[in-house]
Amino acid sequence: MLVALVLPPLFVHRLAPTEYSVWVLILQCSAYVNLLDLGLQAAIGKFVAEYDAVGDFTGSSRILSNSFAILCVSALIGALGIALVVWRVPELFHQMPTSLVGDLRVGILTVGLSTVIALPFNAFLAVFTGLQKYGFPTVLTFISKISSSAALAGILLLHGTLVQLVWALAIFNVATALSQFVGWKKYARERVSCSWRLVGREVAVKLARYGSVLSIWTVAMLFITGLDMIIVGHYDFKDAGYYGIAGAVANFMVLVISSLFGPLLPAISSLQSGRTSSQIGDLTIKATRYCTLLVCLVGSPLVFGAYPLLKLWVGHDYAMHSVVFLQILVLGNAIRQLGYPYALAVVATGKQHLATVAGVTEAFVNLSVSIYLVQKIGALGVAIGTLVGAFFSLGAHFAVSMALTRSTITMSRRHFASDGLLRPLSCVLPALLLLPIWRRTDMLPYGPPWTAAWSLGTLGIAWLIGLTPAERQGVKKALSYWHTHLWRNPRAT
Repeated sequence: MLVALVLPPLFVHRLAPTEYSVWVLILQCSAYVNLLDLGLQAAIGKFVAEYDAVGDFTGSSRILSNSFAILCVSALIGALGIALVVWRVPELFHQMPTSLVGDLRVGILTVGLSTVIALPFNAFLAVFTGLQKYGFPTVLTFISKISSSAALAGILLLHGTLVQLVWALAIFNVATALSQFVGWKKYARERVSCSWRLVGREVAVKLARYGSVLSIWTVAMLFITGLDMIIVGHYDFKDAGYYGIAGAVANFMVLVISSLFGPLLPAISSLQSGRTSSQIGDLTIKATRYCTLLVCLVGSPLVFGAYPLLKLWVGHDYAMHSVVFLQILVLGNAIRQLGYPYALAVVATGKQHLATVAGVTEAFVNLSVSIYLVQKIGALGVAIGTLVGAFFSLGAHFAVSMALTRSTITMSRRHFASDGLLRPLSCVLPALLLLPIWRRTDMLPYGPPWTAAWSLGTLGIAWLIGLTPAERQGVKKALSYWHTHLWRNPRAT
């Protein structure tokens, strides 16, 4: 979160808008390599959690070994894909100044190949998810992000070039990948081993069967979010940097939610054998309520205070050009995230093939609307495509997927809608009531009294309606414990 807040202002103030657009496109094109993960990180997390729960060391080790082997093959395919993109850069981004074509090619090649090298090593970090040991991944991610960001910031402050920036990022990508292997060897090897001798057809087929449907989800996500910057860069290059800033903020919200709710997948996987389908359903509804509450609390300020927040962050010019993109993208991503806990539960129970309709439908609608509207109204059309597609995604989950998965996730859709969605969504009412005032202020802050009323109203409804009495009591006990044992007497722990 700190990195997401600190780096973009440096980039937009140290690079010209066209150069920042090139930087965003480098990151986006390189990120496509991660699509060749084929759902194996999720598979490792699920199967390792299941095998470890029953003490099956050999089973866990076979999963890791075969996953690593498959990802090595995927990395080779990724290298060929990077070479193809580098070759076709002038045709893909024909509106880009010719003076920047060389930098874009070098950037995609350098960062892309570093991502290719890192791809197989992601398997070792996924082991920690399956073991539900988050200490090492947290420390590694923190050190990696802070160090790489400090290096990029230093290069920017010293007026470095785009080529220097991409080389720095590539070096840290490779270093982080190698650190994942070292961390697994030191902290997890005793519980999950890896050896070429354990690679076999039976486990590979099992992983392929499980990951094949997740791959459909991955490809769907490519069409949902992964092509946005490419479409904008191709049809409306002048707005690519502004759209990238809005996308960075929207991704910030998604990052917060996915970080907090991601552990739900291995948790449900390890609990599945001891819980009934109704209990899994109740857990899904509860997690959805928490997720919706968090989406509202994080997303509301980003929508209703978009301009002042952007102005404070990246300045007036970027704020004026990015504000509408941000509001629409946050709304679209917020709506999609309402179904995130349910999607995690589906993957954890191994029924992802029954819920592909949501991802495929959203991908088709998103891409179709985006390509049609970008030719009519520019980059704004791509943002609208994201919003429209998100509605179709949530609707498909509700109308189709939940009916197909009720044997493993048993819950009333009416209960899901009322308790999981509508109840926490009530905390956006203060923002909606202030909407006429917000319109009159032309995207300026309300002023202290109105801001205070908005904040207190939102938090009050979230506390009184979003949480149950038992949950409120639990929060009070946790705060009391924290105050007594951690704040007043830290040595007591």
